[in-house]
Amino acid sequence: MKKKSLPLHNQLPIFDTDEVDSSLMLDNDYFRIVEYHPDRNVLPEYFHIDYYAIVILLEGEMQCSINLHHLQAKAPSIITLLPDFVLHVDAILENCTMLIIAHNDKFADDLQMNDYSYRAKQAARAYPCNELTEEQLQTSIQYFHLLQEVLRQQPCNPNVRDCALKLTSSLFHYLQGSFSALYERQATCSRAEQLMADFYSLVEQNSIQHKKIAWYAEQLCITPKYLANVIKKTTGRPVGAWLDEHILLQAKTLLTTTRLTVQQIADRLGFKNQSHFGTFFRRHVGVSPALFRKNM
Repeated sequence: MKKKSLPLHNQLPIFDTDEVDSSLMLDNDYFRIVEYHPDRNVLPEYFHIDYYAIVILLEGEMQCSINLHHLQAKAPSIITLLPDFVLHVDAILENCTMLIIAHNDKFADDLQMNDYSYRAKQAARAYPCNELTEEQLQTSIQYFHLLQEVLRQQPCNPNVRDCALKLTSSLFHYLQGSFSALYERQATCSRAEQLMADFYSLVEQNSIQHKKIAWYAEQLCITPKYLANVIKKTTGRPVGAWLDEHILLQAKTLLTTTRLTVQQIADRLGFKNQSHFGTFFRRHVGVSPALFRKNM
C-alpha cells in the first residue's frame, strides 16, 4: 500500500479545488461535477463528506461503508452522500469510473424542493446505494453530460446558474420517480422499523453532542427502556453499541483525515479529556488513537 503524508482534511477530489476543472464549477463550492477514477493504491481510505452528492458508478465494484452501512457497490448503481456522512472505501475490486454531482447547502436551498429534500434525505440515510437499470443509467449519464456542457459555457452565457438549478431539479425529480419504491417501503414499514430508522438518523446527526440513551428516547417520545428493547429486538445489538460505533467512526475519520491532535479530536467528539477518549478508543479498537493514526 502506498503511504501518503497526512492531509489537512481528506476529501474526494470533487471537493478539492486544485483537482477539479474550474470550468465545471459554479462559485467554487456552490455546485460542481467531475468524472472520478479512485486510486486503488491508496486504499483503504476515509472521506468526510461536507456536501450533498450523487455518485453514479459507471464501471467497477468496490467494498465500502457509508456511516454504519456496509456495502458492496457494483456498477451500474447510484450512491447518495449527505453532509457529515463518512465514506470509508475498503477496497476497489474492479477499476471504477464514477460521475459525481455535488453541491452545497445554498444550492440545495435554491432548488426549492423542500418536500422532496426531506424524503430524499430519509431515503439516503436508510438506502445510500441502489442499483440502476440500464435505462436509468443512460438517462442519468445524459443529465451529467448536459450539465457538463452547460457549465463549460459560463463565460458566454449569463443563465448558466439558473440552467444548472433547473437541470439538477429535473434530475432529482427523475431519480425520485425511479426510486419511488424506497419511499413506499418507508411508508409501509413497521413501527419498530420506523423507530429504528428515526433513531439511526438521530444518532448520525447528534452522537457527538448527545451520548446518553435517555436523550434519544426523549426525542422519540418513548421511554429509554422501550427504545433499548426495540433496538435490541430489531437489530440484535444493544442501543449503546450503535452510539459507540458511530462515535468510533467519527474518531477514526478525524485521526486519518486531519492534522488535529488527539486532544483536539477528544474535544471535538465531546469527551471530558484525552484520557477518557483514549480509554474509549482502546476498548473498542485495541490500540491507542496515536498508534491507530501511525499505522494508517
